[in-house]
Amino acid sequence: MFVIYVSLNYQKLPIEIRERFVLSKQELIRANRLLNNEKSILENVILSTCNRTDVYAVVDQLHTGRYYIKRFLANWFHMDLEQINQWVQIGVKADAVSHLLRVATGLESLMVGEPQILGQVKEAFSLAYEKQTTGVILDHLFKQAITFSKRMHTDYRVSELAQTSGQAGLHQIKATLKTLDDKKLVIVGLGQEGAHVLKNASTMGFNRILISNRTDMKAEKAASQYGSVVQMIPWQFVTSAVKNADAVILATSVEKALFKGNIFKTQDDKPKILIDLGVPRNVSKIGLPSTIIYLDIDHITQIIEQNQLYKQRMLDQIAKKVPKVVEQFYIWQKQLHVAPVIRELRESSLNIEKEVYDSLLRKLPELDAHERKVISKHMKSIINQMIKGPIKTIKELSVQADADSDLVFFCKLFGLSIDETILESLLLREADHSQTTTEQEKIYET
Repeated sequence: MFVIYVSLNYQKLPIEIRERFVLSKQELIRANRLLNNEKSILENVILSTCNRTDVYAVVDQLHTGRYYIKRFLANWFHMDLEQINQWVQIGVKADAVSHLLRVATGLESLMVGEPQILGQVKEAFSLAYEKQTTGVILDHLFKQAITFSKRMHTDYRVSELAQTSGQAGLHQIKATLKTLDDKKLVIVGLGQEGAHVLKNASTMGFNRILISNRTDMKAEKAASQYGSVVQMIPWQFVTSAVKNADAVILATSVEKALFKGNIFKTQDDKPKILIDLGVPRNVSKIGLPSTIIYLDIDHITQIIEQNQLYKQRMLDQIAKKVPKVVEQFYIWQKQLHVAPVIRELRESSLNIEKEVYDSLLRKLPELDAHERKVISKHMKSIINQMIKGPIKTIKELSVQADADSDLVFFCKLFGLSIDETILESLLLREADHSQTTTEQEKIYET
């Protein structure tokens, strides 16, 4: 069995082509079932987002698996197979496992490191799992990928690094004011940048957000889209609003400064921060009190550039961890054939424990319920301690080159049945070894 992925994504396809390959949730249900009926496909999960449609599958043969997945995509999307061949990316074995891990962590996203893809991967797997198009291999692989991605998003909070001037400004406000539930934010200007700032600020926990725009009607419309926390301030009162705010974000297009610096003089020592995103700047620094934290677009740009460096370092660290997880997956897969042996060892040991326990009760009928419970608990503990070492050893041996020989010996040692697949593998290896030895002898004789 082999893991394979076939992908149609933004790296090769422009939006006008890529948008033709998106599947809805209901389409995914039917598509997963149909794909699962194709020749060579043993398990499958289809992931479809605005930037990619990926098929992850377990196949019995790589060449037929590749062909039937591509043919399925061509038929489903009413495309020629030749077109699909030009556009798809394909990876097999370790490359396929690595690809899923990178997709789930956002390393392959258009917006690198974004966390939304994890939810989409979880939903795609859940849908396929419910419709029974997955099996042992993909169940383990997707759970491993989801767990890994969650850990990476926790350890490396890439998405929390501001990527736009508005985000950077809000982050600076939060870092300066510490708590926001008793603070008032004023946003001046509701163009594209101001509207984006308002959307982000509305969920940050400010006590009040006051918004103002040269066109009052635009401010009223924007305020109506949010709750009572957001209130519109008529343009004629904007100066008073910014004077009394804890934080101000200015994003208006002006020919000269809207506000003189001296209007921000206050009697108290409360922290106040001004984020000026305007070019030309919205505030004249002449007369601006030294107690006011003032950041213009150049300051904000420096923060964003620094964030980009931090982000790339974090992404590099995540990428370095992927090969180790791939290795762990293949160790697990190699140990799959050991699972029945371990299960039989446990069952055999517990059967022996039960027989001895029953015999003990017959010989000591005067034991009360508590005494019986204590004896049973300790007998099970003895059994678990005795088989713990052999189980650990056979797991380690199962990934070695001569694993089948070790498994046969292990089964004989503990009186366990020998799985047919182990015997077949062992016989094939012995036949290959015998043939190689014969060929070497001929060479020596010559």
